Amino acid sequence: MKMMKWALLGGAALAVTATSAQADDLAALKAQLETLQSRVSQLEAQPQASLPSGYSLLSVRSGGGTYDLPEQRASDRVGQKDTDGVTISVVPAADAAPMAEITVSAEIRTILIYQDVDFEDRRLDDDDALDVRSRTRLNIQGKTETAVGEVGARVRLQANVLDSDTFGDTHDTVSLNRGYGWWKFAPAWTLHAGYDDTTAAIQAGFDWDAASGPLFTGGQTDKLNEQMRLIWNNGGPLTFAIAVEDSDDDNLGIGGDRGDIPAIAGYIAFDNETVFLQAVGVWQSDDSSTFHPFPKPGRFDSNSDDWAVGAGARFALGDIFTVSLGGTAGEGYEGYCNNVCVDTNDTQFWTASIGVIFNINDNTRIELGYGHEDYADEADAIAGGIYWDPVSQVTLGLNAGWIDIDGDLPNGIPADSESFAVAFGTWLRF
Repeated sequence: MKMMKWALLGGAALAVTATSAQADDLAALKAQLETLQSRVSQLEAQPQASLPSGYSLLSVRSGGGTYDLPEQRASDRVGQKDTDGVTISVVPAADAAPMAEITVSAEIRTILIYQDVDFEDRRLDDDDALDVRSRTRLNIQGKTETAVGEVGARVRLQANVLDSDTFGDTHDTVSLNRGYGWWKFAPAWTLHAGYDDTTAAIQAGFDWDAASGPLFTGGQTDKLNEQMRLIWNNGGPLTFAIAVEDSDDDNLGIGGDRGDIPAIAGYIAFDNETVFLQAVGVWQSDDSSTFHPFPKPGRFDSNSDDWAVGAGARFALGDIFTVSLGGTAGEGYEGYCNNVCVDTNDTQFWTASIGVIFNINDNTRIELGYGHEDYADEADAIAGGIYWDPVSQVTLGLNAGWIDIDGDLPNGIPADSESFAVAFGTWLRF
């Protein structure tokens, strides 16, 4: 009985001690809650930075936005990678319009280049030079959803440092390299308007796919042009586009467009990421006339309307090997002029080119290309390079090119030339 008594007394003492400890813990917890509530009240009382009306969150992230833009040639694809630039996004409140975003990116290309130009007409000086050249591009694009569909715009400014006997390396030029907007007014339809690659551009071939470097290309190229373009794509591999564009200038040098109405350009393309096929066409009226000093001095002949057709194809053999081909034929049109061009508004021409891209690995590729141009003069060009992207913001490249031009001066004196160049380049971007 005595042992039982002492056991009961000990249990009672332990219970009293535990109850006392729990009471102390509850008191401490209550004090902490009161302190936290006081801090929250202080924060709520402070003035808050407000976002624009209707928006609940502003975010800044590294990398590009989600833009569905027209394709561009390899040398122009700055600011188009998911890793390029900085993107500012505005996430809406529940009762506001959908998200808006803007992306800013830039690229500085610098090359160390050696060029050797050999003119067969010895009255023209040969030009052998080792030089450093630089080009800077600033790319800004943004979009927002509206009650009538997505609306966006893109502006790219370019600054070149040009060499000149008069100005040396101090002759800087800044120009609008791209400037256009778009409106996705229906699920499959987009209005594309502004200053961009001509709608009749061949989106394949040497100049388009295999010319990341700054050296020669061959075959057709494509000009930038003012335009209003209507694009149809329902999310599948087929795309159709038609546009009205500013026509070529009068070749007589008088100035102004050749015709009184805009040029009509368009294309149809199939692209399933393995095979790309495209057909293009362009027509422009030509109300200008050409002066003929012989055989009847003072005679002006009217020019025919200008036109061109072309085709492009690209075939990807897995992720390693790509072949890209393109060609054009036409009369008078200057939109595809590269190393040589028309000499009258009725000059007939044809061009052809092929580019090959070999991806050694995910970061290293080899590009090779050949092109031929047959206008009033003829030109053949071969170029190639190897490029390494250690990270998405840096590209290093070594390339070389050769071009042979069979041409004449305006007075008919032969002015054939051969040019060779080799360059090491760096592309630095954010």
